[in-house]
Amino acid sequence: MTEVKKRNLNKEEKEKEKKEEKEEKENIATGSVKEKKDESNEHKEKNEKDKSIKKNKIKKSKHKQLDELPQNALCIRFFGMIVMTVITFLFWSLSNNNGVSQDSSFYIKEMPAPLLKHYQSGITVPVFDKSNGETFNVFLVQNGINFELEQENTNEPFEYGYSESKTNPADCEVALLIHGHTTTSFSYRKSMFYFQEANIHPIAIDLPCFGFSDPLKNCSYVEISERIDDILDSLQIRKGVHLVLYDTGAIIGSLFYLKHSNRVKSITYVDPIIDMSHLPFYYKIIDTPVVNQLYLKFISSPYLSTLRYKYYSHYYKLTNTTQPDIDSYFYSLRFKDNINSFINSYKETDKSFKTAFNIYNSKLKTRDIPIHLIITTDYIPSYHSKLIQNKLSTSIKHIDSTNTKSIFFEDTPITILTQVADIMDTMDPKLREVKEKPKQQHNHDHGHGHGHGHDHSHGHSHGHDHGHSHDHGHGHGHSHGHDHGHGHGHDQFGMGHNYGL
Repeated sequence: MTEVKKRNLNKEEKEKEKKEEKEEKENIATGSVKEKKDESNEHKEKNEKDKSIKKNKIKKSKHKQLDELPQNALCIRFFGMIVMTVITFLFWSLSNNNGVSQDSSFYIKEMPAPLLKHYQSGITVPVFDKSNGETFNVFLVQNGINFELEQENTNEPFEYGYSESKTNPADCEVALLIHGHTTTSFSYRKSMFYFQEANIHPIAIDLPCFGFSDPLKNCSYVEISERIDDILDSLQIRKGVHLVLYDTGAIIGSLFYLKHSNRVKSITYVDPIIDMSHLPFYYKIIDTPVVNQLYLKFISSPYLSTLRYKYYSHYYKLTNTTQPDIDSYFYSLRFKDNINSFINSYKETDKSFKTAFNIYNSKLKTRDIPIHLIITTDYIPSYHSKLIQNKLSTSIKHIDSTNTKSIFFEDTPITILTQVADIMDTMDPKLREVKEKPKQQHNHDHGHGHGHGHDHSHGHSHGHDHGHSHDHGHGHGHSHGHDHGHGHGHDQFGMGHNYGL
């Protein structure tokens, strides 16, 4: 019995132990589950907090963006307009890049009235280029207009077209007027009348690559200076001429004189620039690709007409210059393919001091030729003014300081004639005397019984004696005679009148 009881007790104890073990396992399992649930709850809470924080940040950033949106929108619109304007201008520039291929009438229609008047009063002369055997056209004007009389008769319409010159190169001294890099023969239009009144034949040319003249394959100053000899040959002018050189035209004219000194009698420098290594900063833009064309097209744009005129009239204190006059200067730059020629001429020209050194140390220093210098008050303190006075101090016979700004061609156009007349009178007082021509015999038989096909015209000779006193610090007495001959079909060069572009 005892053994049976013991066995039963052992079984009961084992069962209790098993139950306890099960309970412990169950407790452990339930605890881990609770811990897992707690951990998952914590993660959920953290995620919810993070989400709420992110939502708050997004809301705040949206509010900030909404607050900053008006300012950013204005900036975007402003810069967008600038970008679109530049792109439009680029496309317009590219579409108008080849001006040579465009119809000439397009440019004539847009031409300012003063420039059109100047163009219609000139001729285009074919010039044989001895360097390559080709021919190029040069525009020139040799007949002056009395602008003072024209201003008095503003109600009378101007008759466009070529008119015979009052003087001719065969009987008069010839003054060859050469412009600078930024101008054309248009700048001399008011001065030419005074030359003719003083019995001097003026010829104002548009240099090759400028104005209404044709461009050359090489537009450097050296090449242009060599073509002046060809131009004089085409005009059949064999005797020496009196050079009037303005701005950088001083380089071209000086180089021409050094190579063809037998064709030059005197030189008058007008605000000359000879050292190309020392130019204003805006010339540097011309060396920059793409930008140079945009810059030149922008400053010559017709839309800036009023702004340009206000600037020049205020800065230069212009009194006799109109807005169309200023427009004419800039239109000459925009004419046909002149912008490209303008850029090429600057790029192909030696901009070191070498050219200036050669000119200043040449025979110009030896008084072999009369040299006069005209300096405007705005130009006197400049580097170029001081340089030429120092380098050619022994050669310059007279210096005239004109009390005006750089565009004195417009306000005091008689200044140039005063100096050139001084030179001629000093060289020979008889140079400007009017040469008497033999009287033409009149044939009163007007075609009766003639079968030769000849047309007999009448020539009339009118003599006028005028006395002019020019008060520019120099007194001059000029006696002038004018012989008015009526001819048709050809000028004194036998070239005819060519108004084609």
